[in-house]
Parts: sequence; structure tokens; C-alpha cells
Amino acid sequence: FVPEQDTPTVEEVPAELRNLSYTQVGGKLFYNENDNLTPVEVPATTAERIRGMIGLRDITRDLIEAQLNGGSEDTITDLQQKLNTAYDSFQAKYGLINSTGNKRAFEQDSSYCLLCSLEVLDEDGKLERKADMFHKRTIKQQRSVDSVDTASEALAVCIGEKACVDLDFMASLMGGSEKIPQIVEDLKGVIYK
Repeated sequence: FVPEQDTPTVEEVPAELRNLSYTQVGGKLFYNENDNLTPVEVPATTAERIRGMIGLRDITRDLIEAQLNGGSEDTITDLQQKLNTAYDSFQAKYGLINSTGNKRAFEQDSSYCLLCSLEVLDEDGKLERKADMFHKRTIKQQRSVDSVDTASEALAVCIGEKACVDLDFMASLMGGSEKIPQIVEDLKGVIYK
């Protein structure tokens, strides 16, 4: 006879487990605090609320990651559909994420505020609409400027990225160090030693 383990093995624990968050391992709920997984002992309905919000949290994080890392439109649309379906299903069973019951169940999770941001509420605390994330990109990937045509554009990019005048950087934006004399001439009266 081998006693049943309460603590999951290293292989069973999700790789992307964040601190101060709930997780499911082998169908059981655990709370991670400083890499210590504690079994969660709650009534069955509360456990189902937590499971539902874990699903919403994971899809929301995947959607954010896809936007940050330049995911394709198909990938983002697919994740938005998953989020819509999961949210509608959750809300039909357990009400708004911002409701008292859901707050009590999940507020210890570090992502509870992120989940609350999925709902835009009116002054009375009723759902006005779902957040923009459900139907459009909300994060644009930062693109750096790697070439410009004029000295004034080079100066603007340089000030924006480096907060100073860097002739070598400006010249690299315009095609090479041989452009430095042209930049100095073009920006006479605007930049100085």
C-alpha cells in the first residue's frame, strides 16, 4: 500500500507557475507561495469558480503574450474566441469576475486584478461591456526605427531613443559615419557642442 501524495512531483507542476497563484495538478487545486504548493481546501462551488478563473487567466496571459511577441492575426483571433467562449461560460455560471463571490474565491491570486480588467463596469457595478481585448489587439509590438532620410528625422529618433545627441547613432540611421559632416551642416543652429 502506497499512501496518496498530497504534494505533486516536480514533473507534474506547470513550468510557468507564478508566485501567489492557483494551479491545478492532477485535478487537484494548489496555491503557490514562494515555490511551496499548498493544497486548497474549499467548498466544491468555490473550487469550480477557481478552476474557471484559472482557465480565464491562462487564456488571457496567452493572448497578451501572443500580442507582445508578434503573434499572427489567426493566432490572436483564435485566442480571442477562446477567451470569449470561456468568459461567457464562466459568467453564465458564476456571474461577473468582479462579483463578491468570485473575488472571495480568487483574490489571493496575483492575476485577479488582470481578470477584473476584462470587464468594463458602469457606475452601479453592472457589466457595461467586455474589454477591448476580447475583439481587437490592445498591445502593439514596439518597432524601432532603423533608417531615416533626413538629419532632422535622425535627431528626433536619437532624442526619443537615447535622450541626447549621438552623432554616430544618427549617422548609422542615415547610412554610415560618412554622413556626420552632412548631419552637422544640416542641423547648424539646432545642435551644438
